[in-house]
Amino acid sequence: MNAAPVVPGRLRRSVAILAGRSPVERYSLHRGYVDAVAEAGGLPLVVPAGPGLDPDAILELVCRCDALVVTGGGDVDPVFYGAAPVDGLMETDPARDQIEIAAVHAMAARGRPVLGVCRGAQVLAVASGGTLVADLPSAGYSGHWEEERQCEPVHGIEADAGSLALAALAGAAEVNSIHHQAIAGLGPTLRATAWSPDGVVEAVEAPGALGVQWHPERLCAGDPRHLAPFSWVLCA
Repeated sequence: MNAAPVVPGRLRRSVAILAGRSPVERYSLHRGYVDAVAEAGGLPLVVPAGPGLDPDAILELVCRCDALVVTGGGDVDPVFYGAAPVDGLMETDPARDQIEIAAVHAMAARGRPVLGVCRGAQVLAVASGGTLVADLPSAGYSGHWEEERQCEPVHGIEADAGSLALAALAGAAEVNSIHHQAIAGLGPTLRATAWSPDGVVEAVEAPGALGVQWHPERLCAGDPRHLAPFSWVLCA
């Protein structure tokens, strides 16, 4: 993808992109997040979220930005949504959870847009008081962990008319899927606006907030329609 041209004399809107540890000895994220924000015309700033960092300093840095992207990664620790630990959790990092939930609250308090992708959508739900399905396969849902096909659509999706989710799809009728957890309870501020054919929540939203369970950053190189969520977070 080629970056959007910079208009002389015009500053790009800055977007904080939170990065967790994966593997544990590295802070990392898929380069598609950075590429997509740049392609949409924004200035991407990668911000680490994890243990050993000053949460207040990280929040101060995030809040200097115009928008926030909460990225994919490991599972949210169940303690943050009042559930008991379960077997099979992947790469939990309570320090990352704490920073990301606080960042969502801080940006919302300032009226700045937040986009959550996959785990990020789940963080939005937990930050609003919602809960998660700890493991989709054991709950009877299959076909949502398709890592080998991460850059191609693997299942259909239906979105409510007039929703941010429908605009984020930009006409696409199928999405990719790399998650074994999903949103269960929504809390008081979010509403579900898109679903996979088996009823798994694929998008949640509120004024200034959008969470998508799929990975548009891995689809947009082959299908520019999937830049739409990143264009939204720059313009909301």
